[in-house]
Amino acid sequence: RSRGLGDVYKRQTMDKTTKQRLASYRALRLEVDNQLDRLARLRNEEQLPAMRESSGAKSTGGNGDRMERAILRRMEYEERVAPQIEAAKREMAAIEAAIDHVEDPLERECLRLRYIDGDGYRMMPWGDVAIMIYGDDDEKSLHAVFRLHGKASQHISFAGCPRKCGSDWQ
Repeated sequence: RSRGLGDVYKRQTMDKTTKQRLASYRALRLEVDNQLDRLARLRNEEQLPAMRESSGAKSTGGNGDRMERAILRRMEYEERVAPQIEAAKREMAAIEAAIDHVEDPLERECLRLRYIDGDGYRMMPWGDVAIMIYGDDDEKSLHAVFRLHGKASQHISFAGCPRKCGSDWQ
């Protein structure tokens, strides 16, 4: 008797916290990238007043104040987000390490494709994972990917790293 895709997916045994940690990887990466981009923009703003001053325009005496304010803004932001960035990077490293310790290479690849690879916030769709691993996204390949993911979920462990790796990331 043929089982539907839903039946195969329901049989997966990954506990909720493991799945949540894996699924959080994309959001963490997006957050870190955005915070680092903001820091880069703030660093650029520190340079803009000095560039205006040296451009030959009449100096109003306010450029030094603008530069100082820009530096203070960047320093305050950096002080506020640096612990968040480091905590997120530790959590991402723990997720990557847990995946790396899965013995079966196809199981590792399934987890990497689903939870780590790709662009943006969303996880890679199951059909795309099936295409990357089996070259097709037909029902047979989707079933195979669901079974592979189910086996991988039984073999992944965060035992070497407690939740959030002792970080204060929320």
